[in-house]
Amino acid sequence: MIGTLSLYVMRRFVGAFTAAFAAVLLLVVLVDLVEQMRRSAGTGASFQQVLELSLLHAPSLMMEILPFLTLIAALTCFARLARSSELVVTRAAGVSVWRLIAPAVAAAALGGVLAFSVLDPLSAGLLQRFERQEARWIKDRASLLSVSGNGLWLRQAGGEGQTVVHAQRANGDGTQLWRVSLFRFAQGDRLTARVEAARAVLEPGRWVLYDVREWDLDQPASRASPEGGDPSEETGAQAEAALGVAPAMGWTDLEQLTLPTELTRAQILESFASPGTISFWSLPGFIKGLEAAGVSAARHRMHWQAQLALPLLLPAMVLIGAAFSMRHVRFGGLGLMALGAIGTGLAYFFLANVTQAFGGSGAIAAPLAAWIPPVAMTLLALGLLLHLEDG
Repeated sequence: MIGTLSLYVMRRFVGAFTAAFAAVLLLVVLVDLVEQMRRSAGTGASFQQVLELSLLHAPSLMMEILPFLTLIAALTCFARLARSSELVVTRAAGVSVWRLIAPAVAAAALGGVLAFSVLDPLSAGLLQRFERQEARWIKDRASLLSVSGNGLWLRQAGGEGQTVVHAQRANGDGTQLWRVSLFRFAQGDRLTARVEAARAVLEPGRWVLYDVREWDLDQPASRASPEGGDPSEETGAQAEAALGVAPAMGWTDLEQLTLPTELTRAQILESFASPGTISFWSLPGFIKGLEAAGVSAARHRMHWQAQLALPLLLPAMVLIGAAFSMRHVRFGGLGLMALGAIGTGLAYFFLANVTQAFGGSGAIAAPLAAWIPPVAMTLLALGLLLHLEDG
């Protein structure tokens, strides 16, 4: 009997979750479609392109509201069981409330595992494509920054062409770079100059470079490079190899050099790959790369821990939904109980946003910030169930 009842409750919960997911997904696509149409007005993007953006963006939005969907599914499932008096019959047969909700809790825990192991990589890939297409069709710019195994790469546009900046490491926001190589290109992607610097500092409207060696490739070589070179030579050679250009032979040494730029600190921070665009399985390696380059990876570490906590968070939402809905209809007050459950869910999102903000800024440890909300919701739900059901 218990096995049959467990399968029945699990099937009812999964059905309620599937219906809620489908309905909310349709709503999210429609709302986001309107928003993308507003943002694309005057850009020349077609309706097909805007629709593609909405479809690519929807999975990442659904991942964010997954806990709330679980809460709604639990409320719907157990409220229907209470309305049909099935709860009364099962309780009269000697089935405890804990055994009754266990199948839904197990299904939610399994859903949490699938969410970070399967759904998150899928949504990350789609969100990455969304950002690329958005940059092409709406923002009309590509990402300015990328992180590789040999440091950071920045790209900036100027009136006379492009400048590619490579640095071995940087500070947390990318406004200070060390062991810097700059490659200036004229129109037609013709390399015109290479600059090596020990350090570069981003100031409003300019890069200030210190301990500079500059090669002007439009001028004949003034002298040969000394044997042995300096530590920046190896960095420059690596960067040149990556760009596919030959090393220059003449140089000018300067204590300081100023180069104009339109880059800002905000643009650099925005160009770091957002945590949502990186698969759960790829995040640890990406975090190591950021930290090796000297860039803060607190946001990415926070996102990874939050995904890892889903198998605890989703069952906590099931417990909250059960605590507020497992009440017989003859006692009334189901509407108020449902409002209480939704209010509790909103309180969770507020708590999660606060802790994630602290965790993403590095104010508190990412594991602590990620696991506080699920643990708090679990303890609250268990307390409510003990109070409401076991007296």
